[in-house]
Amino acid sequence: MNIFITGASGFIGNYLTKRLLKSNYKIYALSRSSCKYNFQNTNKINWIKKDLWNIEFDDLKEIDIIIHLASAGVSPQLVSWQESEKTNVAASLKLISLAHKANVRRIICAGTCLEYGEELNNWEKIPANATLRPIGRYAVSKAASFFYLNNFAIENNMELFYGRIFSAYGMGQYEKNLWPSLYSAAISEKDFEIKGSGIIRDFIEVEKVCLHLSQAIEREDIHPGEPLVVNIGTGEGLNIFDFAKSEWSRLKAKGKLFESKSDPKKIRIKRMVACTKGLN
Repeated sequence: MNIFITGASGFIGNYLTKRLLKSNYKIYALSRSSCKYNFQNTNKINWIKKDLWNIEFDDLKEIDIIIHLASAGVSPQLVSWQESEKTNVAASLKLISLAHKANVRRIICAGTCLEYGEELNNWEKIPANATLRPIGRYAVSKAASFFYLNNFAIENNMELFYGRIFSAYGMGQYEKNLWPSLYSAAISEKDFEIKGSGIIRDFIEVEKVCLHLSQAIEREDIHPGEPLVVNIGTGEGLNIFDFAKSEWSRLKAKGKLFESKSDPKKIRIKRMVACTKGLN
C-alpha cells in the first residue's frame, strides 16, 4: 500500500513516519526542506520536496492513502491570516480535489481541538459533533478547512477520517510549548514557573496520537461519503500544574516547580477535554 504524508518533517509527522516505516507500506513524504529528523530505513521514504500548495496530480497517481498533517500557525506559532487561509484551507481543498481525481482511496486528516473554541467550556468532555466556535486565525482556518473537506468527501463519495487532536506532547515539539519548556528546565536543573494552573487540558503523548492515526489506515468503519470525525485524546482532564508535577517527578527534576503568583493573561478556554467515542 502506498501512503502519502504531508507534514512528514513536523512534530507529529516525524513520529508517524517512523511508526509507518516499521510496516510494509511504501511511504511518500512531503517536505518543503531537508528533514531535521534522522530516519532509519530512509530508502523506504520517497521524499517529495515541494510546498503543499504545489502538489500535482502526478504526485498522487499511485497513492492509496493520504495522511494530511501539514498546517500553518500551530499554537503558539503565528502566521498571517493570509497564510492561514492559503495553507490550511485553500491548499487542503486543492489536495482533496486532486486526491479525488487520482482515485486515492482514503484521506486521513489531522484537525485540532481548538476548532471547538469557546464551546469547549460548555462540556465536561466535548463530543466530536459539537458546535465549532473557533478563536483566532489558526483555529478559524482549521475549522473552515474541516467544513470544506467534510462536505467535499460527502459530495464526492470519498473516505475521510478526521481526527481533532487535543494536547499532544513529546520530544521534538516546538520549544515554546509547555512540555518542551518544562523538559528543558528539568534537564538543566532550573526552576520552572507554571502560569494559569487552574486550566484543564487533555494531555496525550504524541506516540498515542500516531497510533490512532496509523490505525485509521486499516479501519473498516470508514465508508465512502460518510466521514468519520473523532477526537484524539485520552478523555481525561488534568490541571496543567498537576500535569507538570507528574512530569517533573518522572523526569527526576532537581529544580523547583512553582505556581505563578502573577495573574496570567485572560484564558478564554479553560477546559479542553475530549469525548473519545468512536476513536477506537
